[in-house]
Amino acid sequence: MSGTNHTPIQCDGALSDLILQAAREVMPAIIAAEPVPNCSVRNQPVLPLLKGLLDATLATAKAVADNAWDESRPMDRALMTDLAKQARAIASAIESASDCPDAQGWSLPSMTGKELV
Repeated sequence: MSGTNHTPIQCDGALSDLILQAAREVMPAIIAAEPVPNCSVRNQPVLPLLKGLLDATLATAKAVADNAWDESRPMDRALMTDLAKQARAIASAIESASDCPDAQGWSLPSMTGKELV
């Protein structure tokens, strides 16, 4: 995320933050190769990171489910419920990104006052 003055995303948990830092280190080459269309400058580095983390999360979740079924060892229901709740919160945050107002068409009125006549 070079060239920006924004505070990098951080996670509360130490392990989660290390994973995020490692993912962020590989992102510059991906960002340069695959720019995101119709995206703000601030989101250009964040969206590929989000997509990569979600892809890895889905693969990991499938592995956990496969392992539980293969071994016939159900996972702790409370833990799985908490993880599913977290996944729904992620989905809600992602969906809200398309609900904000679009400022691209905004402009200041002219100072001549002619548009008021």
